Amino acid sequence: MRTPGTERTLTTKVLTIGAPVDDLHERRLKAVAAASARLGVLTGAPAPGTSTTAIELLRTLASAGRIAVSAEDDAAGPWTLSYVPSAAALAAVAGGSAPSWGARVDAKQQKALRRSRGAVIRLPFADPATGEASGDSLSTFTTDWSPFTAACAVVVHPDHVALAATEVRQRPYFSGRFVRHPLHGDLLPVWVADWAKPEFGTGAVIVNPAHSVADLEFARAIGLPIRFGLGEQEPGADPETWLTPPVIKTGVAVRAGRRHDGRPHEEAMQAYLEDLLASGYGEWAESVSLGRAPLAVLSADPAGEVRWAPALRARSLTEGVDGAAAVSVSIDPAPLLASAAEYTVGRATLVASSEAVTADLLWLRLLMLDIAVEHPPVAVVPVARVGSAQSVESQWLDGALLVAGRTDETVSVKAQLSEQIGRIAGDHAAAAAAAGEPEPAASKTAAKICEALSAADFPTAFGTATAVAKTVRRGGALGASERTAFLAALHVLFGLPLPEGFSAATLDGSFRK
Repeated sequence: MRTPGTERTLTTKVLTIGAPVDDLHERRLKAVAAASARLGVLTGAPAPGTSTTAIELLRTLASAGRIAVSAEDDAAGPWTLSYVPSAAALAAVAGGSAPSWGARVDAKQQKALRRSRGAVIRLPFADPATGEASGDSLSTFTTDWSPFTAACAVVVHPDHVALAATEVRQRPYFSGRFVRHPLHGDLLPVWVADWAKPEFGTGAVIVNPAHSVADLEFARAIGLPIRFGLGEQEPGADPETWLTPPVIKTGVAVRAGRRHDGRPHEEAMQAYLEDLLASGYGEWAESVSLGRAPLAVLSADPAGEVRWAPALRARSLTEGVDGAAAVSVSIDPAPLLASAAEYTVGRATLVASSEAVTADLLWLRLLMLDIAVEHPPVAVVPVARVGSAQSVESQWLDGALLVAGRTDETVSVKAQLSEQIGRIAGDHAAAAAAAGEPEPAASKTAAKICEALSAADFPTAFGTATAVAKTVRRGGALGASERTAFLAALHVLFGLPLPEGFSAATLDGSFRK
């Protein structure tokens, strides 16, 4: 599967992405990767360069604010570092503006992303002593802002950029910062808690205890006020009118000011957003999310070369740990980090399990966007599982797994196919010993074989080579390019050796480069 819209420059760098589902699937993945590597060598493709180190890549991601940290024990570890894609990277893949990784891959990955329609509301930071605006703001995403007038706080996750230059403590805790409520100017404290997830929305959550079960529990635990913005009626001095939390997506706006009091909650949402749009503090938005993916595990290790300050979290990797309690740690990279480190230094053919297309492969694509590595892969070759392989001769099993069907389709391999491969392999020696007839240009048959190999269309390459094998078996003469393409196909597909002095010069221009 060639990436459309790009010129394919063959390479010997082949990365396998994703875990196999069983032994046969693993063998098929390895067979596709080996064939892709042999093709790269055959065409004189450039050798892969030196990969980026794991720590270099972690530092790059930490600088971009794309690492979240979790640990059962914040002080002692081990600490799991996870990748959280940016809203920009997610939107680029979801909207199709990112460089294509192949039409089928693009479509599957776009479908895998979760979308939520709502609004982004920006709350300006304020000086805690004077209440004066500090110039920046805290962005939040919400799908229901009908009770927004009653918000009493904002919660951010412990790796949020709002906590830069501070040390993270035992959570939950008050960060020491305040924001202004953009509808009426109240000062709202900014709290830090683990339940605010960086992978959802903006990683900052508006707290409305009277209108959310989770927010109500949090407010009761730490002592936040429980204010009402919605109710069945306007509460007053009469205890009979007092409201009981939580009131969720029902009733009318209360204590929202004369312009909005009494509006049904759906109408109140629209009215509040119109006010926020007019003041520049809100906008309609779509949140695209996927979750987070593990990058590495850091473990305390006296011989470790990296210093880690638990209170600074990922900023330990970029700011140093002077003045903070720190330990030496070793790094155990996850597959995503290892693949990303290899991919950063040059284009590669990506051989991925079909299941990985919307998982590991999608994570890799998003990560590359977040660190501004823009080159698309040479090709993405999804590899589906194997239904069965009955009575297949072991010597030809790998080749049979390659040519039994398209790589992205589940295949069942039968003994007849391995027997056919064995017969064609027997024609290899005869073709290798013979000299091809001179030709003014590469034949259509040679071009078809090269085109199929370049596109990882192994069944077509095999089918065309089968027709050539019949000519060899009958003692017929082959043109120079046809002979060369036939031998090249048997080498790429089945690993059969190339004859001494072999040259692909007669196929010049036939492979996609």
